[in-house]
Amino acid sequence: MIGEITNAHTRQDIIDAKNLGLDGFAMNYDQFAYWSNNTVDFLFNNADELGFKLFFSFDHAAGHFSSGPNQYADYLKKYMARPSYFHFNGKALVSTFGGESVPDSQWAAFKTQVGSVLVVPGFYQATPSNTFFDSRSSIDGVFNWNSWQPTSAGKIPVSDTDDRVFQTAAKNSGKIFMMGMSPIQFKHLDVNNNWYRRGEENLEYRFGQALDLQPDIIQLQTWNDAGESHYMGNLWPEPMSVSPNIQALVKDYDHKGYWQILPAFIQAWKRGDRTTANMVPTNMKPVQGAFWHHTLTIDADCSADPLAKSADVLNVAHDSVFGVVLVPKGKTNLIAVVNVGTNELNKTSLVPGYNSFKFTGLGPGKVQLEVWDESTMVGGGYAPLEVRRSGPLCNYNFQVVGFPS
Repeated sequence: MIGEITNAHTRQDIIDAKNLGLDGFAMNYDQFAYWSNNTVDFLFNNADELGFKLFFSFDHAAGHFSSGPNQYADYLKKYMARPSYFHFNGKALVSTFGGESVPDSQWAAFKTQVGSVLVVPGFYQATPSNTFFDSRSSIDGVFNWNSWQPTSAGKIPVSDTDDRVFQTAAKNSGKIFMMGMSPIQFKHLDVNNNWYRRGEENLEYRFGQALDLQPDIIQLQTWNDAGESHYMGNLWPEPMSVSPNIQALVKDYDHKGYWQILPAFIQAWKRGDRTTANMVPTNMKPVQGAFWHHTLTIDADCSADPLAKSADVLNVAHDSVFGVVLVPKGKTNLIAVVNVGTNELNKTSLVPGYNSFKFTGLGPGKVQLEVWDESTMVGGGYAPLEVRRSGPLCNYNFQVVGFPS
């Protein structure tokens, strides 16, 4: 997300992303303003120097580009020749958030104006079908932005059905399929922005789905979108300074615990692995992983919050602990134990490689995970925030804990 971010912070974001194995950032850009343009320039200057890639994802849903892609054509052209601008199959790539209503003729005119470019919009309201591109011949692919189950689907694991349909349509038309991966989507800001899309049984499933599908490009959603709780990178104070509501939702909810498992996935993806079986620790330790959970029970009393709890939470969220544990090849006899307070919630035997778990029955107390090799503890993580049955804010963001911690 392009907010008002300092030069030093954009540089740190790039350094951290490169260290994880990421190749670039998709820059969600929703308006021309001094702060957004400054941040973009900071990113490009640092990316040019550090050897990182960037491409624009112009946000059509925000309402600032209502007359179509011609509004940002000249702005895009200024950056396409930069060393850090991301090219795919020899052409600069540009994406969107939304834009389903843009007619194909406008995309054709945009490409004529801009030149050598691939247009791969990120759609969230389009219906996938095998004939998807029949009326969209001017776009060069599609990014399926919906990385979460619709709330109407209930409490079921995330599906890759839509991804498969989009991918088939893209392959049949010689176009690009970009797949999204995201841990959660929770927004609790005002009456028009108060929803929950299921993070339960999501990210740990998407790893395997993405490796199996082998899309052309994978986009992690997101690095820094604090307002929707699916950030996986750094959250800097300056872009949140105008929103106390966002600050309240993310305070003490660092998500960098995901950094313990993302490198293993990224390496598996770049090797061309088709399963998660060879995702192993990247830290040279006996174990590596992360777990996540809500810090309010689903039925918790948060009536002091002037904004009511979203009904989505009651319909699809879980009182459970979810996690991924990576084990070196050849290592056996490890057991992961999850405790809540002084009580054991559950435990599971670990196999070499990739392990994921879901332990139901989460109640009040601090969550901890310990991995034992018989009588020796070889790693673990300890949640700083305890689970409660009441709170002043209806906050169903995930607490994410990486380990070893």
